[in-house]
Amino acid sequence: MPVGSLLDKTHQPTPQDIQQTLGASWPFWDDLTRFLAETYPEIPPELSYGGKKYGWNLWYRKSGKSLLSLFPNEGYFVAQIVLGNAQVELALGLQLGEAVGTLLRETPQFHDGRWLFIPVRTGQDAADVKQLLGVKRRPKQAKSSGG
Repeated sequence: MPVGSLLDKTHQPTPQDIQQTLGASWPFWDDLTRFLAETYPEIPPELSYGGKKYGWNLWYRKSGKSLLSLFPNEGYFVAQIVLGNAQVELALGLQLGEAVGTLLRETPQFHDGRWLFIPVRTGQDAADVKQLLGVKRRPKQAKSSGG
């Protein structure tokens, strides 16, 4: 079963195609991509084709290191994050929703990390992805204006 639903390699999806595909989950995608732009401005997204099993995705990586991939699907999207051993230990201490918490605990640990494919269908799922991103890569400290 494919991870994403935009599988036609010959048709690079437009933002409108992605929004239409996501449907009711578009606000979660929009919020998460804005969060990424503000929190990790040094890691711009790249629209990438991951093959027949994955389809088109928004890939956030820098210097060959992947932060996150977002795979649009019909009515939801999948956030793919790979956490190393130490990151998993930190993530297990987070207050995550039931769906993402269960996925984190039940996903096997491989030598290169724990490959999480998180279906984002709710605001809780999106918030959990943000928490996991904070474990994966500490955000750069924003300059405070004393607020």
